[in-house]
Amino acid sequence: MNTAKLVVMLVLVFLVGLLAGSLGTRIYLRHEIERSQAARGTSEQRVNMIVKRLTGDLKLDDKQKAEVRKILTTTDALATGVKVLYEPQLKKIYDQSFQRIRQTLNPEQKEKLAKRQKRLSARFNASYFTSLRTAQAAFSDMDTISRSLGLEPAQQSEVGAILKNEKAQEDRIIEKYEGMEQPDLAAAGRDISAVRTDSITRLSRILTKEQLIYFQAALPTSDRPAGCP
Repeated sequence: MNTAKLVVMLVLVFLVGLLAGSLGTRIYLRHEIERSQAARGTSEQRVNMIVKRLTGDLKLDDKQKAEVRKILTTTDALATGVKVLYEPQLKKIYDQSFQRIRQTLNPEQKEKLAKRQKRLSARFNASYFTSLRTAQAAFSDMDTISRSLGLEPAQQSEVGAILKNEKAQEDRIIEKYEGMEQPDLAAAGRDISAVRTDSITRLSRILTKEQLIYFQAALPTSDRPAGCP
């Protein structure tokens, strides 16, 4: 179940529960949501599960397992990075849905809905910042990056420093917005995108044109500077 479906189901839970009073429907939908969240697990749990399955199916040796784990960790981070791109807009849609629901309620119902919305927002925000941290793992393995791009020793040192600085800046941004009671997820995304764009600019002075194109091809579309393919 993707995030969009999850949010729609949560809105339905509240709407049905508050306006229709259908306890059975509310319990069923909440059960489906909780089951979906539990099945997804953390990034590490997802990677471990797939590595275990592939090890059994393909009889991987220890060296192969280590390499497959690296690849899957990067893949999961990149996929999470794509998901992060649309989550702020999704949060905006869900906030608008709650606002529309409020217009149909009496004062007592509005108060109950506000409490539920606050709890849901906290969970959504926590999930967003967790996803941001997961996405950082896409470019944390310098050995793989160096091998993929064919970096010279001097390039490897400079690229490593740029990516390390990028992560430090992103960590500060995440901590800043994570500490807010009502964080602006779109603003957090813009700040992180600006950091990554600056990193690409710095990398362009170190990498060859071919290396830079290869590196950018692995980035989510919105993280590429204007004009990049």
